[in-house]
Amino acid sequence: MWKTYEPVQQRKRSSLGQMRIAHVLMLCLCLVAAAGTAGAATPRIVGGQAALAADWGFVAALETKQGSQFCGGSLVAPQWVLTAGHCRTYSAGAVRVVTGATDLTVNGGQVLMVDRQLRHPLYRQPVEGAPRDDLMLVHLTTPSVATVIPLASGGKPPAAGTLLRVAGWGATSYTSGNDSYGAGTSTLQQTPVRVSPAVTCTAAYGADAFEAEDMVCAALPDKDACAGDSGGPLVSGKGASGLLVGVVSWGTGCGLKAYPGVYSLTVHNRCWIERTIGLPTPPSAIATAESDGGLTIDWQWTEPCAGAPDPTGFRVRVLETGQTVELGGSARRVQLTGLANGAPLTISVASTNLNGESTPISTTATPTLNLVTTQEAIWSAYQQVTSTFVLAPHATDVQWRVETGTRLRFTPKPWQLAPASSAPSTITVVTDGLPVDHDLDVRIATATGDVITATERIQLAQPTAPKAVGAPLVRGEPSVGRSVRCQLGRWSGTRPFVVSRQWLRDGRRIVGATNPSIVIQQTDAGSTIACRVSISGPGGRVQQTTDRVVVGA
Repeated sequence: MWKTYEPVQQRKRSSLGQMRIAHVLMLCLCLVAAAGTAGAATPRIVGGQAALAADWGFVAALETKQGSQFCGGSLVAPQWVLTAGHCRTYSAGAVRVVTGATDLTVNGGQVLMVDRQLRHPLYRQPVEGAPRDDLMLVHLTTPSVATVIPLASGGKPPAAGTLLRVAGWGATSYTSGNDSYGAGTSTLQQTPVRVSPAVTCTAAYGADAFEAEDMVCAALPDKDACAGDSGGPLVSGKGASGLLVGVVSWGTGCGLKAYPGVYSLTVHNRCWIERTIGLPTPPSAIATAESDGGLTIDWQWTEPCAGAPDPTGFRVRVLETGQTVELGGSARRVQLTGLANGAPLTISVASTNLNGESTPISTTATPTLNLVTTQEAIWSAYQQVTSTFVLAPHATDVQWRVETGTRLRFTPKPWQLAPASSAPSTITVVTDGLPVDHDLDVRIATATGDVITATERIQLAQPTAPKAVGAPLVRGEPSVGRSVRCQLGRWSGTRPFVVSRQWLRDGRRIVGATNPSIVIQQTDAGSTIACRVSISGPGGRVQQTTDRVVVGA
């Protein structure tokens, strides 16, 4: 794969030169160059032409603090640069980014400092030197005023034969005979490249290295990205119509006919990019529980796609009182106290991250003394929950109902009437037909007049099906006139369990033989006996049959 090369020595910003760092496209996965290229010096991007600033205003140069450019990038938001994951070779504080400049020897553009480098969470190298999900987002301490390039849309890689463009400040030549790279250039260079069929890329690098869903390879004769171009843009269109298709990732040599350059696609990871550089995904659901002078607020947040970053926090607001509570990214509940009973309140919850605040999700609730003093709920059978709660004494009739749901979306049962009572009332309710493929929420709602209150939700973990951890056995001497017993074995899973047995003769059911033990009859002599155990629980029903035993005379 592409390797480090000697730095350029002419840099106005620094006496240090450009360096191709790190696994840089990438440190030695030693693939053999194509036959017939030995000793040839291959012109690189510089063999194309100098890039026009009007077409490449979004391009960014990653440099050390001393001014050595080591990777390229693209400005995808005023404070975010997209580059290659393998370009994370320095700490954030040791990196600066130049935007709005194509000539690094001229003091134009902006030199901006970096405070975060967020490599794609699924970045990995199943084959050394051929990284997957090879993307990284670099956060700038201050916004750039340079042009921002939008991401390519659609869910598929560009079709074979598509003509794209790549740019960078990387090596200007490559000699295959000694696998060496020439000097870079301080003036941004561009070249067209044509997308190769996926089968060509797989044939060149192997199915373990090239992944068509995440990567594309592209080149033209003697035109390709090279060492030092890592992280730079692969684009379609020009100027205002330009779209970012990918970033320079890895390859073997530079400009070798048999080895087109490999690029990490943006369309494959567009959700991760947009959710990192944009506002966070809002909470997906909200629920409240009322109490005397207080509210308990629960909410859910659902990851929009694999690898999408979690919010850095949540912001809870009470519209009428102006109260705001800031919480960490792992929070999913807050309790508000000191509120006036009987006054309806509007509660909103928003996700927050480095870029701001999401659209909030809202609900209304009224702090009220809840008549439910205690409550519990348990899985009692398959798709069944038994809820028990106590109503405090109440001078007027009260309505109540059980509400069940998943992810804070509740389905209520019909209202039931609890007549006025001077003593506490204990109520038990069985709810059937509930889903068992998710955790379940259960709460009790009560209504007095027009005021409806709800208890805090009880969370019941998704029930697990019975599983034998110790096999059932037939115990006893299997001979005529003797008794044998069906031992259940040991079982894991969500309880309670309902257990049944069925005795079998030669694999067939013995009618009426469902007791824990049976007495062997004369007619059983010479046959086989076994016991089938059935275990039913909240998570499902499982059967297991013991080994057969042969009945002696």
